[in-house]
Amino acid sequence: VIVTHNMQQAARVSDYTAFLNMGNMVEFDTTDRLFTNPSEKQTEDYI
Repeated sequence: VIVTHNMQQAARVSDYTAFLNMGNMVEFDTTDRLFTNPSEKQTEDYI
């Protein structure tokens, strides 16, 4: 488990990624899918 605000690091080293905001999990998916086609607008806005 890695916790980081560095999106490049997360994309490089993980198979799965969770996006959390204010302690709530917004989205969890494969790293590739989350970064290229997020299903939540909040995730897309952050990326």
